[in-house]
Amino acid sequence: MKTRLMLVLATVSLVVLFTLTASAHHSTAIYDSANPVELRGTVVEWKFTNPHCIIRLEVTNEKGEKVIWSLEGGNTAGLFRQGWTPETLKAGDKLLITVRPLRSGAPGGNYSNVRWAADGSRVNPKAVD
Repeated sequence: MKTRLMLVLATVSLVVLFTLTASAHHSTAIYDSANPVELRGTVVEWKFTNPHCIIRLEVTNEKGEKVIWSLEGGNTAGLFRQGWTPETLKAGDKLLITVRPLRSGAPGGNYSNVRWAADGSRVNPKAVD
């Protein structure tokens, strides 16, 4: 009986530990969600990779300096269902992007609302030309 109780307690402890680890990975605490910013820039690199797709965007800051922002998005499976592929973006594309910036102040964040800079229309890979 004592061995069975110890086994149950060990199993419950492992489940709790793994649950906390998984939820910590998906925490958004590093982002300033209360103060999103709009970035206008040029795609340097588009990484369609797991666990998160990355856009590296060259942005000109208020001092006129070019800064590379590293922007994290969703995973490939979720974006693929929305029509995104490794070919959706390419170096040189001009974009407007809503970003929840990093609280640290480093040039990075979590992106959403990706739009073409030329006309402000949403990047919609499923749209038919």
